Amino acid sequence: MAVPPDGRDASWFSLLRCPACRATEVEREGRGARCRACGASHPGKGGYLDLLPSAHQPMATTPEQRLMESELIARVYERFWRPTFVRLMAGRGAGGATGGFAGEFFIHKNALHMDARGGPWLDLSCGPGVFTRAMASSNPGDWVVGLDISRAMLEVAARRVHGYGNVGLVRADAHDLPFAGESFSGVNNAGALHAYDDAEGVFTEIIRVLVPGGIYVGSTFAQSRSPLGRLTARMAGIRRFELPELRAWLSRIGFADYEEIRLGDSVIFRVRKP
Repeated sequence: MAVPPDGRDASWFSLLRCPACRATEVEREGRGARCRACGASHPGKGGYLDLLPSAHQPMATTPEQRLMESELIARVYERFWRPTFVRLMAGRGAGGATGGFAGEFFIHKNALHMDARGGPWLDLSCGPGVFTRAMASSNPGDWVVGLDISRAMLEVAARRVHGYGNVGLVRADAHDLPFAGESFSGVNNAGALHAYDDAEGVFTEIIRVLVPGGIYVGSTFAQSRSPLGRLTARMAGIRRFELPELRAWLSRIGFADYEEIRLGDSVIFRVRKP
């Protein structure tokens, strides 16, 4: 966990909600954290804070979820795994249309209005932290919190954010975010929605932790026109979305102002919390 040299540590922990008792009275304790309300301690492990309750350790149920727990996949995720996976799932044109990670981040950053609004920001399902680092570099005066459920991904992310003074890393479940309500100006959720067991539960948590007017930007895979894309989805056990259904779903949760960009069989969308 990075600690900014100007002493902003308190602002980082003020975002947290204790996963044991739901109180927002979490303070730093050594490399980890402790809840003043219930006394529960939460360990710091290898550069990230583990807020996943020991009694609720997740079980990966699909091939894609199991791969995200792999140390090898975590190491090669940025350079090899994700670009290859996107080409298989979204078609060859999708990666070229964005220009890779740099172009994809440009779209996400502008959709989040990061240049015009202050943070803090949540990079949800951050993986090895490629978007986390880009967000932190883009807005060095704001906190950026990267969250993932995979230990392997967070261990790689912790090594790669070393030296960033405005990044915190958390292990937790996207279905039960360990943050106080109305904590974040924006939530970035790149390329993970298809892997969640309960997308509606994740949407509900995202809208809870956003401030009024906060923006949620996500990317996922639309229903494929390609036989190879459909086969890959079935083999990996991941979900593809009908985009009208996705839009209606987000609206039912309470989001407004839906916009989308279609890139091959992938989509980047933006919504706002009223």
